[in-house]
Amino acid sequence: MPTLTIDGRSVTVDNGTNLILAAERVGVEIPHFCYHPALKIVASCRMCFVDVTQEVRGKPVTRLVTTCNTPATDGMIVNTQTDAVRKAQNDILEFLLINHPVDCPVCDQAGECYLQDYTFRYGRPSSRFSELKRFKHAKELGAGIRLYTNRCILCDRCVRFLRDYVGTGELTVTGMGNAAEVSTAPGVPIDNKLATNVVDLCPVGALLTEDFLFKARVWNLKPIPSICPGCARGCNTYLDVMYNEVQRTRPRENPAVNGHFMCDPGRFTYHVIRHPDRLEAPAMRNGEALEEAPWDAAMATAADALRQAGRDAIVLVSTYLTKEELVAAKEFAGALGAPIAFIPNTDRWARETYPGGFVIEADRSPNTAAATEIIGRTIDEVEIDGTTPAVCVVNSSIDPAGIAAAHLEKIRRAQFVAAVDVLKGPLAQEADVALAGRTWAEKRGTFVNSQGHAQRFLPALLGPVGSRDERDILRELARLVSAAGEVAESAGATT
Repeated sequence: MPTLTIDGRSVTVDNGTNLILAAERVGVEIPHFCYHPALKIVASCRMCFVDVTQEVRGKPVTRLVTTCNTPATDGMIVNTQTDAVRKAQNDILEFLLINHPVDCPVCDQAGECYLQDYTFRYGRPSSRFSELKRFKHAKELGAGIRLYTNRCILCDRCVRFLRDYVGTGELTVTGMGNAAEVSTAPGVPIDNKLATNVVDLCPVGALLTEDFLFKARVWNLKPIPSICPGCARGCNTYLDVMYNEVQRTRPRENPAVNGHFMCDPGRFTYHVIRHPDRLEAPAMRNGEALEEAPWDAAMATAADALRQAGRDAIVLVSTYLTKEELVAAKEFAGALGAPIAFIPNTDRWARETYPGGFVIEADRSPNTAAATEIIGRTIDEVEIDGTTPAVCVVNSSIDPAGIAAAHLEKIRRAQFVAAVDVLKGPLAQEADVALAGRTWAEKRGTFVNSQGHAQRFLPALLGPVGSRDERDILRELARLVSAAGEVAESAGATT
């Protein structure tokens, strides 16, 4: 393990660690554009120059080196603040800004742009370039991604990601010199489930997603750490919130789960939070239709039906519930003396593993592992027919299609169905009482992913005024059932 000195600070690192990562260990920033820890190193931007002093044939030799492809060695002395280093950084930034439009006021990357930040820290206060800049129109690359070529600094991150990490290679650099630009082959758009990660990788505002285009300024966003509920992988994410609405989802690094990236289906899952079919208040059946009802009336109706059914009732839960909600549901079933089972998600896709190591699980629900551990049996192992007096289904699925048709048909056989859900999907439409729950972004809880990692998350925003946390609903139902039972016992004893 080599020990070296960086700006007068001693640090010991693992063999093979490059100087950028070694400097991070002692809190020293080395600016860089093309380097990313998940991608192959090309050392093309030359922004990461530092002065390195090493012994060569018994004499100390000082030279400029690129830190992304220079491994730390024992006794190395690194200086990031010399005149030579500052001139190199300044010259690189001046070169990159020759054709850059400097349109920060209208660029979505402003506030989190490497070029913007580095220009302020390491660049010139004004430009010496007076000639006309190159201009090219924005173009669509596929997967909802736009390329603003005028802003591109040819760091090659997007090309290497799609070629080496994803393995699809839709992007390449075409042309030479001033005509060089990132492009797709004619008629071959970007088309893979990891596509929009190139937007996160882009250090400037050259690659942008149409989903976030002109939507918000990043300094107005509040990033809330969360977990993606899109599949059993449980990618770590940030939900960027403004005005109590999620504006975008970004991957949050976790080497044990998702590394630096996330899939596109998971990235856009947040749209379900403000889905047009969101169940925002309780509803009760009136003939063929569901009509909005007060919480007290809806809860009393559901509790009364479940209390009368008692141990003949059945409690069903989905694999979209948190671990804490599954425990609350099990306790509620115990209070009823009723059996409990979980509804497995049958809406699956093929498990995908990418060359860079990223995995998309086949199970498209986030908490099957916890449901299997806590609940055990599935809906296929319990009998529901026309004689079943009542079923309580706690679903809260973010899938607008809801429960599988076969399972929904089985639930329909019960004489009374009380459902807790977040969407007016098929389950809520069939229920006698539908209670408005909350999405993962509106509550705290724990998901256990396919690898067995228990991952806790916090609420990012407030849910609809007419909704309630599923744990609160279950506890209140248990209280109402118990209270009604005590009253009935008291009345019987008096008689």
